[in-house]
Amino acid sequence: MNQSAANPVLVVMDPADGEGYALARARLLCEALGSPLELFACEFDQAMEGSHFRVTERLEAARTARVEARHDWLESHAAPLRDAGLEVRTEAIYANPRHEAVARRALETDAAFVVMRTHYHEWLSRATLSAADWQLIRICPAPLLLVKGGPWPQQPRFMAAVDPSHRDDRHARLDHAILDVAERLGGACGAETWVAHCIFSMASLESAASLSMMPEALGSSPEQYAGDLMQQLRTSVLRLLEGRELPAARLRLAEGRPEKELPRLVSELAIDLLVTGGISRSRLEQVFIGGTAERLLDRISCDLLVVKPPGFRCPIE
Repeated sequence: MNQSAANPVLVVMDPADGEGYALARARLLCEALGSPLELFACEFDQAMEGSHFRVTERLEAARTARVEARHDWLESHAAPLRDAGLEVRTEAIYANPRHEAVARRALETDAAFVVMRTHYHEWLSRATLSAADWQLIRICPAPLLLVKGGPWPQQPRFMAAVDPSHRDDRHARLDHAILDVAERLGGACGAETWVAHCIFSMASLESAASLSMMPEALGSSPEQYAGDLMQQLRTSVLRLLEGRELPAARLRLAEGRPEKELPRLVSELAIDLLVTGGISRSRLEQVFIGGTAERLLDRISCDLLVVKPPGFRCPIE
């Protein structure tokens, strides 16, 4: 998706977001980027569904009434934004599942960003990716901003999580896409932008070394191997930053798994937005959580922005 200022920021409006955090964040993006804003709502009522219901004129009228009421609600939120000078449109539909409706609308509008409020998920939702926001991490064609709540400070802090240790082109392109979005958004919002990379934990190497297996396998001691690896990956990340306005002084390397170390860095550096990547997976891998973005969602205190690699094709496209 080739985005410009003409591409809208699509905010998923939810009455459950009583504080209006998602809309506030979407407004901030629009004002910073000069983009139009679309307020989108998807209505569905399970009570109106099922084999015991026939699609009658009365049922269709009831669905239409729900959508019209939601559209009026969207317009009530759009009016003050228009008065403030923003270009705002609204769209309400009746559809299920919601995550597919949101992804389809992002495709139709060629959205620059999709913004959505997220809440803590119970174990079953996390294990099976049943919640709409978790499903959107997998299929959303636009960068997906999942809002935890609370306003950003006047100068927010962003952090881009990259992984140059992968050798395939898809992951390399994803790293550049993550940095592109973080740099563009950070510049527009006046943010202090950091870059982080988590290195495979040496604890497992030390455990294996205790069995006298690692020196032969590595060709060096575990300590020397760890030091060489750290320097090699630091060089790889610095190479990613060449030609960017992202200073090397704001690079943090952490030893450990991303789902453990990134939340620690978020807390330590008071990060307001973590930018990470989302790689599509097979049908089998979709059943239970496997991606870093999904594992991070309920472990970080800040907003999460998930970026897809160039050439990503939405499964419902």
